[in-house]
Amino acid sequence: MNGSVLIVEDHELLAQSLVFALRAEGIRAEMLTPDSAEQIVKTAEELRPTVVLLDLDLGGEIGDSVPLIAPLEDIGAQVMMVTGVTDRVRLAKCLEAGATGLIDKSTPFASLVQAVQEVVELGTLVPPAQRHELLGELRRQRAADRERLAPFERLTHREQQVLGGLMDGKSAERIAEEFFVSLATVRSQIRAILLKLDVNSQLAAVALARQSQWEPPRADPS
Repeated sequence: MNGSVLIVEDHELLAQSLVFALRAEGIRAEMLTPDSAEQIVKTAEELRPTVVLLDLDLGGEIGDSVPLIAPLEDIGAQVMMVTGVTDRVRLAKCLEAGATGLIDKSTPFASLVQAVQEVVELGTLVPPAQRHELLGELRRQRAADRERLAPFERLTHREQQVLGGLMDGKSAERIAEEFFVSLATVRSQIRAILLKLDVNSQLAAVALARQSQWEPPRADPS
């Protein structure tokens, strides 16, 4: 059987087992327990695998491996994500980034090996209907996120910084000192924040920001 596989997995025992099983099926297989994203791309450039079996959560400095999908595809590899994640939006992001396969780590080992073989032979593992469904969920999630965060986009950059200060428990006086402006200026900005967020108090503004999972800018005061 033609084709080769690079297994990028922080679970060394699983990676070794897959290497042995795939080699037994006539597929050239190598494993990598990576220290960095750069090491993954460099190894793929050297080996030029047909398929990269990529763990979604690699831990350490790498963490989420979705940003690696595009560079690996640029090398000419098809990327198959292996994960225990059940969050469908995260899985959809893998497909959006270009992954050709998704497989659950809880899949029986023999089925996992067979799935890798199918990607090597056929080039895809996700049925079109499932791909369409997952990507549809991702689009709906992003639309909901935009709607939820829209009120905060109406704030000026400085108003966002002031709201961030309130979220950190700072008083108007402290915020004025940090930004080298008058207390009256900060109070005016707080009134603008309350108006734009349609709330009646600083506590309500902070509660809405936390409930909406809004993240304030963290630039240094200027």
